Amino acid sequence: MNEYKSVVGKKLIEILMFSMYPDAKIIYREYIQNSRDAIKDAVETGILSQLNEGHIIVNIDTYQRRITITDNGTGVSVQEVEPILLNIADSTKDGETSAGQFGIGRLVGGGYCKKLSFKTSFKGEKYASEISFDVEKAREILDNDKDRRSAAEVIDTIATRELNDEDENKHYFIVTLDEVRLEYPELLNFQIISEYLKEVAPLDYQFVFKNSLIQTSVPPDYLELQKQVGHCQLTINEETDIRKKYGLNIAGTGDKINGLEYFKIQDDDYGLLAWGWYALTEFSQAIPDSDNNRGFRLRKHNILIGDKNYLNQFHKESRGNKYFYGEVHAVHAKLKPNSARDGLAPTPEAMRLQELLKDYFYTLYQLYHLANQMKIAARDIVAANAEIAQAPEQKNVPEVTQKWETAQKKLESTANSTKAQSEAGQKIVEIYNKKLEKIIKKPTISATIQPNIGIVAEPTVTTAPQALLDKFDTLKLKYSEQEVAIVRRAFKYLRDNCPSQHTKLIDELTTKVIKNLGR
Repeated sequence: MNEYKSVVGKKLIEILMFSMYPDAKIIYREYIQNSRDAIKDAVETGILSQLNEGHIIVNIDTYQRRITITDNGTGVSVQEVEPILLNIADSTKDGETSAGQFGIGRLVGGGYCKKLSFKTSFKGEKYASEISFDVEKAREILDNDKDRRSAAEVIDTIATRELNDEDENKHYFIVTLDEVRLEYPELLNFQIISEYLKEVAPLDYQFVFKNSLIQTSVPPDYLELQKQVGHCQLTINEETDIRKKYGLNIAGTGDKINGLEYFKIQDDDYGLLAWGWYALTEFSQAIPDSDNNRGFRLRKHNILIGDKNYLNQFHKESRGNKYFYGEVHAVHAKLKPNSARDGLAPTPEAMRLQELLKDYFYTLYQLYHLANQMKIAARDIVAANAEIAQAPEQKNVPEVTQKWETAQKKLESTANSTKAQSEAGQKIVEIYNKKLEKIIKKPTISATIQPNIGIVAEPTVTTAPQALLDKFDTLKLKYSEQEVAIVRRAFKYLRDNCPSQHTKLIDELTTKVIKNLGR
């Protein structure tokens, strides 16, 4: 055994270059996380003053079938270029203080192009180094079963090196994928890549979200944690200053964001594992898949781990994640992504985080169920008020009054339930009370709105000379006034233009549609 020399076979290159990731777009995340680390190093060495001075430029040339990713980080010195770019799994990155780890991801772009190259310059040096990999030659070697070269020998065979003059004040690193393969058109699709990077890259928030929600919602003990969410500038072709897409409303449902709720996930033994925020809304319905911001996202160094569905597994209901906009920032040093970055590496700290996330997400399960119960109770109150307003004089008053009393008791019971006792639960109750108050502007029942309790009143009916509310008003608990007006006009048109013998049918159809839309 002392005389035997181990061999690392050429198939390792096939894994690293052609089989590493199931989704081609991940190569952008891989190279951008390396850029983020280089920018962080530039800050620590004084080349840049702060992380957000770092600039990552992605250029997608559809006609030349070329992708370039450039950063203004430290770059790599001439002496270190070959060890860093040619050695495999020999990186000093640990995944704790850096986003990258292992030193195995740089070759992954080769699986999607015919030539992969890296060009870099280090501040203070008058040279730019470039190392290129002939991917087609690599494929030939790997496909030849008789070729027994080792992984290292394959690298030395397909790599070429150049040294050129450069301005000594420049510092950069450029990744270039030439002749992107035809079977990966999404890599050259600007819109697809732009949307993808808005989800996964270490970006800042939209100005309106940052100024109107983060700055007004963040508690004092979270200020420093929020500041530590580092971000870099990102440009894609002509689109400058790419940012996360969070706004003031939930795009998929139209729900207004009424503030952000912050939380910490910590353990007595491990300390602070993670922290996060979520948008407090009406939770009127599950956010559709078409909304790319849907769900809690797990991030480390502000870079996405897994995908938007990764945290589904920790909710009591898998659909639970679909009610939220939110982020979970892993901060403990031992919480690291696995090699594929589709989840966390299985450390004790990661296992504990998962247990605690399940506990915390259970409180959110209660929260969106509380919101649903408040929505139903409020809808019934609006419907009862509409019936009272439309009742001719005193006909059917006892019957509709009973409906109102039942709806009121349901609202009051929900507002005082155990689910409503948390601070966030109280805010949900307040949101629906305010919405009710806005819809029932001139209630036909003597009523007052009391915080955290709901509508409290004696069911005394007053005569309504005209309908102050109608059946369509129940939709205002879920839709905007403009949207409700469109539905109302559509059914008015149907009713006004159908034969009189079909009026009852139209009314029944209207009731069913309103009921389904209001769910």
